Parts: sequence; structure tokens; C-alpha cells
Amino acid sequence: MTEAGPDVLQEKLRTLRHEKIWKVSYKGPQDVTGIWVMYSGETVAFEAMQRLNKGPSIRPFTRGPFLVMLDAEGVPPQALGDFQEGVAKAIH
Repeated sequence: MTEAGPDVLQEKLRTLRHEKIWKVSYKGPQDVTGIWVMYSGETVAFEAMQRLNKGPSIRPFTRGPFLVMLDAEGVPPQALGDFQEGVAKAIH
């Protein structure tokens, strides 16, 4: 996990006030990368997810004030699910 600037976000998300942004990566049986954004509250994170331009290679989810956008390109659904579950446990 490394801190990142707002330039890693889609333009639509830059207008929402964020607290911190990180690039995340998981090295395991299947490597997973993504962007993790902390907003001022749960409703802002949810709004960000609604604004997000979702494509087949982006798997977003929210947990409290966090929006996590995983790069799903070539990653099996099971690996994404395992990563999402791990992130959810780490946040709570």
C-alpha cells in the first residue's frame, strides 16, 4: 500500500473531497492491484461509487468511508472475492 495523489482517480471522482488515496497491491496466487480512497464519510464513498465509470476490468466496493476499486483484468472472480473479503476484514 503506497500513498497516491488525486491524478490516479477518474475525473468524476476528483471533485469529491477525499481524505487519502492509496495504490494497493496483493501478491499471492493471483496478484491483485487497485486504488483505495478514504472519504469523509460513508455517503460520500457511496456517491463516488455511483459516479464511477465502471467497466469490465473495474470491480468497486465500499466499506464505511472507503471506496476500493480493484483492477479485475485477467483476475479470476474467486481471487477478487478473496481480496475483497480480506480488505473488508482489515477495515473493520
